[in-house]
Amino acid sequence: MRNGPIKDFNNPLLLCRSTGMEPALTEIMPVVAGSEIVVEWHHFNTTESDNVISPSHRGPCLVYMAPLESNGLGNSWFKIYEQGFNVERNMWCTDVVRENHGKLTVKIPTQINNGEYLLRTEIIALHNAKTEGEAQFYPNCAQISVTGATSGNPELYPISGIYNSTEPGVLFNKHKGGATYIIPGPPVYSP
Repeated sequence: MRNGPIKDFNNPLLLCRSTGMEPALTEIMPVVAGSEIVVEWHHFNTTESDNVISPSHRGPCLVYMAPLESNGLGNSWFKIYEQGFNVERNMWCTDVVRENHGKLTVKIPTQINNGEYLLRTEIIALHNAKTEGEAQFYPNCAQISVTGATSGNPELYPISGIYNSTEPGVLFNKHKGGATYIIPGPPVYSP
């Protein structure tokens, strides 16, 4: 299932595309609030020769955080990053990820609470999204421990129900150009 997309909004794998995210089963990466981290996507390996994602799978990148103790369930997620179509460069976020050998730099907000979080990264491939139910979601999660934050109270959302199959950022004909693309989901947290 590692390289397979999620298309069903009711699929529990839409959360992190994996099970076993309990702290005892995975490492927790220390992160200082306000710092930049690099997230990576790869098809099969982490070498620069890996094709990362098919060139036809163009679309936005989104990053969310949720307190680890929530297990990502219910209203626990806030968006910290989004990038869709860059008109000036005529590139989707997935093109940027491919250009950077699978890497994307994301800044961790300063105005959140210190503690452990799930960090959810997501690519939405729009190559078939002109047909309802055919957008392809590629989510993954990591665990981070944030220090140096100044506290905050972001509005929280559930991943289950965060998108619907007919909203403009999910039902979209990318062949008509990306300039009119609207990134789905809630706004990026901005205190």
